Amino acid sequence: MQVGVNYPWFDYGWDFGLGPPAWRAGRNSPRWYDHIDQDLQHLVDLGVSVVRWFVLADGLTYGTGDDSPRLRGWFRRRWHFDPPPLTPEFVAHFGELLARFAATNHTSGHRIQLLPVFIDFHFCQPGIMPLATSPSPGSSTMVPDRGWVKQGRADAIRDCRKRMCFLERALDPLLSASQPYLDLIYAWEIINEPDWVTEEWNPDPAREPLVPESSMRAFIEESSERIRRAGFRPTVGFASAGTLRQCGVAADVSQFHHYPGGAATLDRHEFDLRIIGEFATAATDIWPDLIDTGQTVLNRLRRADACGYALAIPWAFRSQDRHTTWSADVENDVRAFTHADGSRTS
Repeated sequence: MQVGVNYPWFDYGWDFGLGPPAWRAGRNSPRWYDHIDQDLQHLVDLGVSVVRWFVLADGLTYGTGDDSPRLRGWFRRRWHFDPPPLTPEFVAHFGELLARFAATNHTSGHRIQLLPVFIDFHFCQPGIMPLATSPSPGSSTMVPDRGWVKQGRADAIRDCRKRMCFLERALDPLLSASQPYLDLIYAWEIINEPDWVTEEWNPDPAREPLVPESSMRAFIEESSERIRRAGFRPTVGFASAGTLRQCGVAADVSQFHHYPGGAATLDRHEFDLRIIGEFATAATDIWPDLIDTGQTVLNRLRRADACGYALAIPWAFRSQDRHTTWSADVENDVRAFTHADGSRTS
């Protein structure tokens, strides 16, 4: 079994494209430029084979200024969005990431692949304007800056005409940038955890679904076709194995995320090519099948391997949340697994 790592971003929503000027302090390149070579070499030393990384994420740098989402309507206000082309900077930044991966592989002799995630489910949630601006010089009144909107882009999936524009203007350029690096891409992930924003799939009945199931299925199917045509394998990062079974969406790489919370065991795989796209490094997320052996990352990797999975990707190298405890002990566990048998990282 291969071991990956969720990077999963350096600056969520603005790792690619130019973020708000107030946030980037005059930089014209993402902050990860300064760290990625060292980080990739470190991951190579751990025996990591795949890096999962969010690209558009919540859409902050995709559609800014006049192209940003707008809240409209009198009786039922909702966010409207017309998908624009990706900016040249966005495509250039993604191309630079691919080139850095290729350079690491050339110098290290160990192949480390990229698993890019096209959008996160937050892309579809109601818009948030994270910046404020003064409406006139000298005014003390601050109003939301409508030129920068996080989320608010569900139209790009719900509306069939806009969905086609979205795929042509955003996914296709990224696939074209990837084609010189065919062997470097493990798979192209269409969306992370669509369960949370899709009718019939959402496990939380209190949440309002934002995308009809038929629209999400069409988005996944149309994206998959483009990804295959470009020479790559599509995947979808479902939040649970339950949704993957329930919806029956067929991707070339079947993927779910495993956060059992003391309730669900990790069953043997039941799909052709199967990966665990996320699992916690924090011992507080209890795997009931490891009660007797211990909640270490090494034991979780061994359990996934024993169940026949092709790849398991711990959460997360660059994250601070309740699922993450990235420590020297975790790295030692990853190294112990990947170095125990040379075939594990092949």
